[in-house]
Amino acid sequence: MTDDLHSLESSNFDPASMAGSSLSTFKVSFYRRPWFLILVSVIVVVGVSVITDLPTHSTKAQDRVTQNDAIVAINGDLAPCIYAVKESFNFYNESLAGQLSAADLSAVPGQLVNDQTACSFASGAIYDLTNNIEVTDSNAGKHVDQMLSTVVTWSTSDALAAIEDIQNLFVHPGDKKYIKNLTKEEAQLQKDRQAAINEVQAASKIDGVLKKPALPVLRHLTGT
Repeated sequence: MTDDLHSLESSNFDPASMAGSSLSTFKVSFYRRPWFLILVSVIVVVGVSVITDLPTHSTKAQDRVTQNDAIVAINGDLAPCIYAVKESFNFYNESLAGQLSAADLSAVPGQLVNDQTACSFASGAIYDLTNNIEVTDSNAGKHVDQMLSTVVTWSTSDALAAIEDIQNLFVHPGDKKYIKNLTKEEAQLQKDRQAAINEVQAASKIDGVLKKPALPVLRHLTGT
C-alpha cells in the first residue's frame, strides 16, 4: 500500500491522460456562451434597422407613381371639406339673394355645423389627412409634402374660419366684423390654393406631370 501511494505522489499529472468526456466539461465554446448569443442578436437587429433606414433609389417614373398616389389620397381626404366650403358659400350667397325659403333658413344652421365639422380635426378625413398620409422623401416629394402642409392649412384654418364667420353672419346679418374677417379668409383660401398648386408644379418639373391638388376656385362671396 505504501509503495502504491509513493508511486502516485511521484508521478506527473498529465491532463491529456484524462478521458475526453472529462475535459469537455471544462471547455465551452465561446460561440455557445449566452453573452455571445445576445451580442450577435443585437448586432443583427441593429444591422437590419440600419439597412431598412437607408434611402432607396427610384427612377423618376417610379417616384412619379408614388407621388401621384399620395396626391390622390390627399385629394380624397380633402373632398368632404371641399364640399362643405362650397355648400356654406352657397348658403351665404343664396341668403343675401333672398333665394332661401323659410324651411331652408331653418335647416341652414344645422348644415353649417356639419360643414364646420367636415373641415375640423373632428373629421375622420381630416384626421387621416394629418396623420396617415406619408409622402416619399424624394426631391419631388419634398414639394408634395409641402403641398400637404398647405392643404391642411387651407382646410383646418382658412376654410374652417370662413365657415364659422358665415355661421355668425346668419345669426348677426351684416355684422361688419364678420364680413371683414370673411373677406380676409376668402383671400387666404385663394392664396393657399395657389401655393399648393405651385408646390405640385415644382414637383412636376422634377418627376414629370403630376396630378393637381383638388382645391377649388370658390364662388365670390357677396358683399366681401
